[in-house]
Amino acid sequence: MKTIKLKTGLFNPFYSIDKLKMSSLNRDMHETHTNNFSSKLIEYGWMMPIVISKSGDVLEGHHRIESAKLLKQKTIPAYIVNWVNTKEAKEHLDCIISLNNGNKAWSMFDYLKAFAKHNKDYKIVYDAYTSNSNNVSVGNVINVFFKQHNKQFKKGTAIIEDLKFSKYLLHNLSDLYEKYGKKKITAYCVREFINVSFNKANKDKGAVKYLLKQYEKMAKTGHLAVSSIVDFRPLLEVYLNDYRSLSK
Repeated sequence: MKTIKLKTGLFNPFYSIDKLKMSSLNRDMHETHTNNFSSKLIEYGWMMPIVISKSGDVLEGHHRIESAKLLKQKTIPAYIVNWVNTKEAKEHLDCIISLNNGNKAWSMFDYLKAFAKHNKDYKIVYDAYTSNSNNVSVGNVINVFFKQHNKQFKKGTAIIEDLKFSKYLLHNLSDLYEKYGKKKITAYCVREFINVSFNKANKDKGAVKYLLKQYEKMAKTGHLAVSSIVDFRPLLEVYLNDYRSLSK
């Protein structure tokens, strides 16, 4: 097999921090994460450089830069690449995402917010989450629209399958949260409800409406299965079978 020639950048161990251009496309900055990096820098020094474009646009290392500023540093070790066009926002974002896909510090919300700036489906889901964030978890909002965090989600290419059904489901689940609170309407059980609605009920609105009524009865009466990791889904599937029997 012929050896592939890969692109390589240049290393500057003393790049001026003042010349760096932080990207608004990056995930939200977290003070705790910045402080953690500061502690590591004091203990171990610079173990890896940040990654920037030839014009100083930051591709990876935003928190480390903030940590360096906290420590009153004037320079920072930087790996400089010249093949990413950071003037094109989508190309810049794709590079940031690519460098961080294996980074557990990036949350589902970080990916959702980043892609919402360039993808209309992600914007719809992002707006839906911000409107319901007091009730439904970001993971479950993503589940409602993108069906179980499908493999395309972190690539920014997930597609909403059924907008009308997703909005209907989210609205009703959010109402249950409002009425009965998160102790009874738990994130785990909501995730299972979404899964059953898509994969077992096959988005049959009549079936889902029936299941929602049963879910509310469980919450009202304090049914033991309402927040049970073990019992909730099996009981939900029993209710689905009951609905199908009644519909015949």
